[in-house]
Amino acid sequence: MTGTGLRRQLLRMGRAASWTAEAGRIRFFALLLATTVATLAVMGFVLASASFDGRADRSAARGARVVEPGSSARAELLWKATIASLNDRQYDVVYIEPLVENAPLPPGVGHWPKPGEVLLSPALKKADGVVLGEYGRPVGTIGAEGLEAPGEYFAYVRPAAARLDAESMAKVSGFGVPWTPALGEHLYNFGPSEFRWAYLALVGLPAALFVVIAARVGAAARDRRTAVLAALGASTGARAWFAVGEAGVPVAIGAVPAGIVAGLVPVIDVPFPMVDFVLYAPDARAALAGLAVALGGVPMTVLALVVLLQPPHRTDGRSTRPVAAGRRREWMLWLFPVAFFGTVRGTDLAPYDLRLPVLAAGSVATIALLPGVVGALVSAAGPMMARAGAARGRIGMLVSGRRLASGARPVARLVASVVIAIGLAAQGQIAISLFTDMSDRVEAVENHLGTSVLRVSTTMSTASADVAGFERALGREVHALAVLRDSEKGRAEVVAGCAVWRSLDVPCSGSPTALHSSHRGLDQAVSLERSVGLRLFARTGSVSDAVRKTEDPALMVVAADGRQLSPARVHQAANSNLAMATRVEVFAMTGSLGGSGEGIAAQQWLQLLSLAGVLVIVVVAGIGSIAQFVRTGRELGPISVLAGSRRVYYSVSWWSLLAPTVFAVFMAVLVSWFVTSPLMASGSSRLSALSTVGAAGLLCAAVMAWWGARMASSAASVWRPRGD
Repeated sequence: MTGTGLRRQLLRMGRAASWTAEAGRIRFFALLLATTVATLAVMGFVLASASFDGRADRSAARGARVVEPGSSARAELLWKATIASLNDRQYDVVYIEPLVENAPLPPGVGHWPKPGEVLLSPALKKADGVVLGEYGRPVGTIGAEGLEAPGEYFAYVRPAAARLDAESMAKVSGFGVPWTPALGEHLYNFGPSEFRWAYLALVGLPAALFVVIAARVGAAARDRRTAVLAALGASTGARAWFAVGEAGVPVAIGAVPAGIVAGLVPVIDVPFPMVDFVLYAPDARAALAGLAVALGGVPMTVLALVVLLQPPHRTDGRSTRPVAAGRRREWMLWLFPVAFFGTVRGTDLAPYDLRLPVLAAGSVATIALLPGVVGALVSAAGPMMARAGAARGRIGMLVSGRRLASGARPVARLVASVVIAIGLAAQGQIAISLFTDMSDRVEAVENHLGTSVLRVSTTMSTASADVAGFERALGREVHALAVLRDSEKGRAEVVAGCAVWRSLDVPCSGSPTALHSSHRGLDQAVSLERSVGLRLFARTGSVSDAVRKTEDPALMVVAADGRQLSPARVHQAANSNLAMATRVEVFAMTGSLGGSGEGIAAQQWLQLLSLAGVLVIVVVAGIGSIAQFVRTGRELGPISVLAGSRRVYYSVSWWSLLAPTVFAVFMAVLVSWFVTSPLMASGSSRLSALSTVGAAGLLCAAVMAWWGARMASSAASVWRPRGD
């Protein structure tokens, strides 16, 4: 037979064996799903990189070219960027004013708005809670080419003539800079480096584990068959072609769903669940070459791993019997202490810019190597368990001890999914707690205060501020009080007229009077300021003079009856009467209590990536467990004949499934505690997260043991003696 004919025959034999071998159907679907997941994971990484590049390019295209003093460039417009927030999400509001008739327009803007008009991004225009007149009269939307992403919140405002503050604005010659400006959605989102490391740890590692587990499903019977082929004279190449034939069909089918995704994302914008992000189709089109490489390269890599993960064939004249796992060189186990101590202590020694990569890479390596360590320790304990079972007459302990002692790798495959799931879930939950701890405290304060007392501030000029007009726009029984802070003395004076003080049940006095929580409408603000070591004093005076003469003034807006106020309405009134750009927030002398946009975005992305990774791990655990249970049922079939009872399966399951998995859960929680120590999370947050995932792991172990006993018993019921 020619070489080509032999290869075809080997491929046909492999395809036939893929369905009829032990756990063949399980492995078929496992390889199919693993190929799909791995290809989608790599494509996701490619699309993420393309999205970051596309956003950087569009951000640079709308960056303002500021005319520096002494420059020969001609100033054609005024430009000022400010920050606003909506529903704990930060975004940019840019004020623009043309200086010449044909001043250049920002990308995505088709015409110059008139004074007092505003252009909003489509996402901001549709967002819940936004008042369209908050910055002016909306007259249109910003085109996609002027936004970093379709879901970005962004606004261009042309200030009214009365509020135009030319001195606070930069002179600009046009748009388009060669760098990424400090403006736009990327400032309030996950950074490229942080996202890539989180993606590799939370999605890449589970996908890689899926491929390895799928390739080794039904490994015991397949390793015996490979040894027989080698004994019959099959070369390494022949065995490789046989393995390719066995795995080729499921791998090829698994690439089809990924191909469908690769064909859709360049055509339509794809919104992501749980995060405020939309994948822009032009960014996906820019990544077509990378998507094509991933679509072809990942299935080929899976096939290569299927071939490489076969046991080696000895050619030194010794026995052709498959090498027991216990006698193989477990040199990779020595990498675990290096990765573990490098992760725990290496972050302190690494330069600041490299601490995140060192922590992420070390965590991934430590978690990936831990199943092998658990398998080796459990396998080493197998002989002792067998001797104890023999001495006490416990069939389950005896059988389990001997099965566990036969090799560490089956145990490692059994517990790998549980260990990695616990490690990834713990990493994700503890990382999320870094952001939720602060946001929870902020939310608690805001829920306590509500919006009954608001703070209005600005860094713009207030020389022409119309405080009386501002109060009229607020409505009846709503007052604006000037706040003059003296940080050195730990006090702040609140300035208002006698009529305002009387409506708030505060005595009108010529000298400063201490405010108390008993004063109507001010109780919550006074209590908050006392909690941060500040005291408030009431002083009778002109609010207008205080605002106009004070640098960076602040106003306290309060209703006499203590009702909840509308921040959007207050913001609209402030922009119209006080300054070109103002900020409204829950009253806090210590600064903004608004959420951190970047922290909230990071929290949302970590939740999404953690969920995706854990879902993959759940599938891996199910497939690996089913394959292990099928093997266990077939191997233990004769025991039911000898023991005369199927209760032995529950005993064997207890010692060979539950005990190793519980030990693996304990090790995973212990290692995760130390690996996450470099994170700046509180001990209570880490303990809470690890307790939760540990309890879930123990529940999973119990379910696996019960399920394994049931499947082994079912498989044994149809067992018949065979010549295998």
